[in-house]
This record gives sequence, C-alpha cells and structure tokens, in this order.
Amino acid sequence: MLPLWEGWDEYAHFAWLEHWNEKGTLPRYDTPVSREIEASLELTPLTEELKWLGPEHFTYAQWWALAPPERAGRTGRLANLRGEWRGFAPKGSLVFYEAQQPPLYYWLAAIPERLASGWPLRERVVLVRLLSLLLASAVIPLGWWAALSVVGEGGAAMCAALLAVAPGLAIDVSRVANDGLAIAVAAFILVALVRRWPGWILGLALGAGLLSKAYLLSLIPAVIWLRRKQALVPVALALGVAGWWYARNLALGYAVSGWLDRADPMALVAAVVHVNWLSALNITAKSFVWFGAWSFLTLKSWAYTLLELVSGLGFVSAVRRPRLSAVWAMAGFHLVAMSYGVLVYFGAHKIGNLPGWYLWPMAAPLALLLAAGLGRRTAVLIALLGIADVYGAAALMVPYYAGFVSRNRADASRVFEGLARLHVPAWLAVAWLSATAAVLAIAFYRSARSRYRMTPEMALLNPAI
Repeated sequence: MLPLWEGWDEYAHFAWLEHWNEKGTLPRYDTPVSREIEASLELTPLTEELKWLGPEHFTYAQWWALAPPERAGRTGRLANLRGEWRGFAPKGSLVFYEAQQPPLYYWLAAIPERLASGWPLRERVVLVRLLSLLLASAVIPLGWWAALSVVGEGGAAMCAALLAVAPGLAIDVSRVANDGLAIAVAAFILVALVRRWPGWILGLALGAGLLSKAYLLSLIPAVIWLRRKQALVPVALALGVAGWWYARNLALGYAVSGWLDRADPMALVAAVVHVNWLSALNITAKSFVWFGAWSFLTLKSWAYTLLELVSGLGFVSAVRRPRLSAVWAMAGFHLVAMSYGVLVYFGAHKIGNLPGWYLWPMAAPLALLLAAGLGRRTAVLIALLGIADVYGAAALMVPYYAGFVSRNRADASRVFEGLARLHVPAWLAVAWLSATAAVLAIAFYRSARSRYRMTPEMALLNPAI
C-alpha cells in the first residue's frame, strides 16, 4: 500500500543496500546516492517532508494534479528503472544520511536485493520491505515466549495479539529500514533475560542488537542492572561483537551512536528546563500509536486520547504485578535514552521532541507490560488498535496516496478504487482485514477463557513465588 519512498527515510536506507552491493564498503554520511534513486525521486510522488529536494520533485498533491498522460509517462519511466542505473555516476545533489546506521540489517537485506538486481526498482523495494516485515514479525512469537514465563498462557496470548495488531508497529517495519531487525533482536534479548539464559547467549544477542540499531545501546545499562556481577560476560561479548563499529564512529569524528546531531553540554543542561516535556510526551505517544508514515497522516485527537488512557491504565496497573523487573528495566532505560535524545535534538535544532517510532524496539516489553497490567481487559485495547488500524488505512492512507483526498481528510468510500490505483489486489486487502478481525476475535475469546493463573512453568522459573 505504501508508495515508493513513503516509509520514513526509506530512500536513504535503500541507498545503503545499493552502496554495499556496488562498492562492498561501509558508506559515509556524505556518500552520494545512486542515479537510480535520484531519478526515482523525480518520477514518483513524494511526501511534503521532501519538498526541500527542489521544484523537479512533486508532492502527492502536485503529482496527482498533473495531466493523466504526464503521470502515465512518469510511471512508465519509473517502471524501467532497473539495477544497471546504479552504475551511472550520480548527480551528487543528494547524500544518504542513513549511512551512519550499523551494518547488520543491510548485510542481510543486500542478499535478496543483489539476487533481484535485474528487477525494476519498485519491485526490489517491495522485496526488501517483505524481508523487513518478516524479520520484525519474529517479535510476536518471541513476545509470547517471554510473556509465557511472566504472566502465564492467557497473558502471553494477549501480548502476542497486541503485537500482531498494533498499527504503529506495522507501519514502522513495512519499509526498507533496520528497525525490523532491531525490534526482533530486542525481543530475543527480553526472552533471554526473563528466562535467565546463560550470559554468552545474552552477549551474542546484545552484540547483534548493537550492530542492528544504535538505539539499542540503552540495553547495556539494563543488562548491567539486571545481571549485576554476572553482567561482565554478556557486556564484554557484546562489545567484542559490535565495538569495532562504534570505535569507527569515534575515529570518523561522529558521536558514539553515529548520530549526526550534536549539542554543547551546556545546551543540554539548559534544554532540561526549556523543553516542554508534556508536549514532547504527547507527540511521542501519537507518533507511536498511529502515524501515516512519512506523510505524517494522523487520526482525530480524541482517538489518541482514548488509546492513551487505556494504555496508561495498563502501565499503572502493571506496577503492582510481580516478576516484571527485566521488562521494566528494558523499557525504562530505553525511555531514559530517548529523553537524552530529546535534549540533544532540542540543543541542535530547538525542537523538543522525538518521534514515537523510536519506542518500537521495546515493542515486546511494552506489550508484555500492557498485558500484565490490563489482564483480560487487554482485549479492549486490542480492539481499539484494530479499529484504528483499519480506519487509518482505509479512510486516510489509501485515499490520500491514491490522490482522492487532501492530507488528513478521511474518505473510506473509495478505498477499493484507491487500492486499484496503488496496485494492491482486492483479495489481499480482504485477507488483511480478515486477519485483523481474527486477531480481535481470538483476543476476546481468550479474554473470556483465561484466568491468568500461575502455571508450573512460571513456578519453575520463579522459585521464590
């Protein structure tokens, strides 16, 4: 459903793959993108966020205002963009700022992209999107596995259903980007922590996470906090696996994380009192729950308020539940890291917030906390998320991408006409809707049947209980 490059920063992430397959070297932030990507940006409709590219690029509103023959010509030329274009000398007007990302995801995704090098560009992008989604989907069984030993079978089912239906998660990982792998690895680390796996397994997983996305640096203090004297092995092993990449960042003059934004230490101190933290929290929550990709489509404010109230009740209630120390540690240290990111961003740009999609690496811990706190009532939150997912896609995203409505105007009546314009088969949309309904039905069935009782497995893993 997402048009080409509609995923957040997608063209810059895809440039990483092309650079690796073409050059076989790690890119730098000032490395130019391929001519293929530059040409595609001139031929496809783009989000308003990319207006800075210049007048030869068209936003959705501008693109759909073109005469039909002009649109057809651009679509035809876009379909003819194939892998051989990346061998052309780039014009050099663009650099792919996602070059500072760790390499593990791109090494994996480069394999199918290379095998499909003769395909048209859009088809290769969809192929890598499917890989991203496949990697991220591991969070569902991993989240269930972690929850099984903490909140029992009923809570584990609710945790899995939350992850399966969450629209913010699906939008985040349905693009070419390394978030899907980072989300899955973080869920694996959660399993390792709650099930008390050996330090070497935890260390290898943590190393893989650090090579997937730098925001998983937040897991190092979480592991130290939870393992105490036994933290040396996993932390040392993780640094042995991934430390070279972070050392490279320092050698190149970047921040340890590779983040290009810098702020003077005094500016960070001043930002603590100048940031409107309530507003930052509100923006983070909205963009975590549901944001229509890079076009930043949004639901009505009351919908976010309802979802936030139910979720807030779940988090508050989870405070009283036992056996959640590992879950709280992962989520808590990541929130601290995000708060630091807000300070840096404010110091560098005077913008006092970070988008909520940076919370999704904690998808499994957050879903587990909600399932623990809400209990059977988790089914209500699952239903609300499912409704938001269906409404947001059918009434906001599809008609906007298809050129039928202006930004943030709702019209679900033309959804199938819009899907046809976006080359999405009707049967696929019906299958997606049926799957969403099935998750909701299963959640309510389990809500009625489950008692959230201690299982023998939970007693074995928690001998103090």
